Amino acid sequence: MGRRKEPQTREEIQAEMEYAGKQIRQLQNQEKLYTNAYAKEERKLRTRRLCREAGLLEHFVPELKTMSEQEAASFIEAAATSQEAQEFLRKRGTSHDETNTNSNSSEH
Repeated sequence: MGRRKEPQTREEIQAEMEYAGKQIRQLQNQEKLYTNAYAKEERKLRTRRLCREAGLLEHFVPELKTMSEQEAASFIEAAATSQEAQEFLRKRGTSHDETNTNSNSSEH
């Protein structure tokens, strides 16, 4: 496939500019489509992860099914901030306390 002929006249230059503008708009629209598709996939992955983790939580604590949202939140907070949970997270390399300390120190 050969190279396009360089525009010679003012009209040819104008036509090439319009063509280039159209290509730019098409590529911008294509970029939006890809960006939206990527965000949709990210949401799907997050939803799957949350469902899987909630299922595990309900498996180990079936009482969660009958708790109110506030009761469940209080229970999970108590469990997550327990000494055993914090020790587990420290061994793993992360902890709720470290995360809060790091985020608070970056604010000042």
